[in-house]
Amino acid sequence: MKPPRSRNALSWLTAEPSFARLGEQAARLAALEADVRRALPGLALTVVAFEHKQLVVGANHAAMAAKVRQVEPTLIAALGRKGWAVDKVRFKPLFRAPVANAPRRDTLPPGADAVAHIADLSQQVEHPGLKDALARLAARHTG
Repeated sequence: MKPPRSRNALSWLTAEPSFARLGEQAARLAALEADVRRALPGLALTVVAFEHKQLVVGANHAAMAAKVRQVEPTLIAALGRKGWAVDKVRFKPLFRAPVANAPRRDTLPPGADAVAHIADLSQQVEHPGLKDALARLAARHTG
């Protein structure tokens, strides 16, 4: 008995009709997104859907919706020149989880020489607000 021959995932997916349609749709949306980015290079828009001549685009913040409404005629005209039959553009906010900030590093307090220089500087400065701020900074780090 021969061991079963393995196939790569793409050939397996294209053999199944429903997955083949999904792959075609994904390729079509990727091509449409590339044309949208060429038409509006300053806007980071993601193509979410394209059905019944209605294009749905999204971005990370809802403030982009106003900009999309402003440039809708320009976008429809540019996509029409590329062969896309778009009658309307809608916006959908795509909220993503915020990226975690880098962990804070523990900072070392300033050395005695630095604190002495800050104290000296506070005596030389004439501006009263800056003079007080420097004096408070020196006092905070003095033993």
